Amino acid sequence: MTIAEPTASDLALCAVAWIDEHHAIVATSGQGRISTCTIKRGAEPESAYLELVIRAIGDRQRVLIMGPNFDRLALEQAYVAMYQRPDRLVDVEPSEPIEEAELIERLRQLAV
Repeated sequence: MTIAEPTASDLALCAVAWIDEHHAIVATSGQGRISTCTIKRGAEPESAYLELVIRAIGDRQRVLIMGPNFDRLALEQAYVAMYQRPDRLVDVEPSEPIEEAELIERLRQLAV
């Protein structure tokens, strides 16, 4: 039996985000494709930075948030406050910085 690698069209509406106090990387799946973006934090307040990241994540079915404890938990709380859907947070993990390719791989694992 051969198990085929999932294609982008097989992916559910999911997101994986890695965040720290300086920038966030968000990978999302939907409509048969994977997208990534990097959000650099400027001089804006933390709440405005978190809102930018949440808007990049969007209203997804499954969300994985990674990063250092404080930043990761702040994003989790802000996401739940905006969408009122804590059940969509499948995991929230502490993490060292991560490369975009690894983030995409985590998204593929989450989405199938």
